[in-house]
Amino acid sequence: AKHPSEFDSRKYLAKTVSAMRDVCIARYEAFGTAGNASKIKPVSLDAMFERYARGELDAKIN
Repeated sequence: AKHPSEFDSRKYLAKTVSAMRDVCIARYEAFGTAGNASKIKPVSLDAMFERYARGELDAKIN
């Protein structure tokens, strides 16, 4: 590294993070899911634990 004392992985990976953001946006738009964030309801950790414990979230194979 040219300046080891200034090494910060956030700065180092900034271009990668930006590129991945663009990939995510493109995929949301391609699959028609862009603009639906307001429809997502938060679920508490305890509620998710219960759903897993009851088997509601088990993989279903046809």
